[in-house]
Amino acid sequence: MPKEESSISLEEQEKIIHAKQEWTHTFDAVSDLIFIVDNDLNFVRVNRSMAEHCGCRPNELVGRKCYEVMHGTKCAPVECLHAKVIELREPQTAEFVVEKLKGIFEVTMSPMFNTDGQITATVHVARDISEKRRQEKLLAKQQKQLEEINSTLESRITEAVAEMRKKDDILIQQSRLTAMGEMISNIAHQWRQPLNNIGLIVQNLQLAFKSNDLSVEEMDEDIAEVMKVLQQISETIDDFRNFFSYEEKMSSFIVNELISRSLSFVEPSLKRKGILLELDEQPDIVVNGYPNEYMQAFLNIMLNARDALLDHQVTKPLISIRISGEKGRSIITVRDNGGGIDEDILPKIFDPYFTTKHQSTGVGLGLYMAKMIVEKKMHGSLEALNVEDGVEFKIEI
Repeated sequence: MPKEESSISLEEQEKIIHAKQEWTHTFDAVSDLIFIVDNDLNFVRVNRSMAEHCGCRPNELVGRKCYEVMHGTKCAPVECLHAKVIELREPQTAEFVVEKLKGIFEVTMSPMFNTDGQITATVHVARDISEKRRQEKLLAKQQKQLEEINSTLESRITEAVAEMRKKDDILIQQSRLTAMGEMISNIAHQWRQPLNNIGLIVQNLQLAFKSNDLSVEEMDEDIAEVMKVLQQISETIDDFRNFFSYEEKMSSFIVNELISRSLSFVEPSLKRKGILLELDEQPDIVVNGYPNEYMQAFLNIMLNARDALLDHQVTKPLISIRISGEKGRSIITVRDNGGGIDEDILPKIFDPYFTTKHQSTGVGLGLYMAKMIVEKKMHGSLEALNVEDGVEFKIEI
């Protein structure tokens, strides 16, 4: 019986052709550069993306040396992986800068084997990573800049903080100079009566001496009175001097004693203006902070209340002060009956240089400095709110 010849049916041929077409379409649809070279580095096949990068059609590259097309050289570059793939018989990956194709490519070369296990060609898949490397380079540059910024950030912050403190010190000095003017005026009025008393005592001593009507007892009493008055004046000078002395370290002080000293500076002025002062104090409330600056903050609030009462021409002006302690914290409230502050303005009263007064009577630093001293330097809180017939300031430390 004759041997039947092997044959492929028409249907099977069509399937093979269809599969080949699908493979070709897939091969050409890939955006990566794909090409196959034989062992002599001649192009066997290239996809459409590879051909477009080379500026020609796929069939125009077949048979040409890959290194001539891609590198413009007469031999394979030293870094070419083709020989290594042949030697090791396994895929190799490397990165190449291809100037002719104007890019950086990550290339993976894989061996192709025949049925006898021999390498007949290598498949090259090249992915354009130019943008990726550009972004990495940009990121590295930005990272370096960030590191440089970070390396100098601490010193720059230190310089900025020092500059801010310098400005704050200038503002404090401005505010203190304003307070100094107020206090000098008050002291001048405060001393007038004691100095008049001293003058009268001296004159009486002189008249009594001339008329031989001066006993030792009377002279001792008059001298004791003069010394008492001089001691009061001396204490006022000490308070005035201490108020403007610089404090490097925090210290503990009794709040009601400090408030009493503060009021001694402004009480004569309040009395001359017909302003009644009420004080409700809880004794022995201790605070750790800067007593002189605390006094300045309190005086700024008092002077603000006084000016509000005078500006609104209140019939029976009153300032009420309450000193108390609660849960280990000191609380001072200063309340006036000056009619309150417009709700639109209230949030701005602690802003630097904000004032509703005429330029001749205020520059808008008093309340700002009070808040800065209480909150920034002594880590407390200073708030203001409208109450029944005026404004209440609350210091809590």
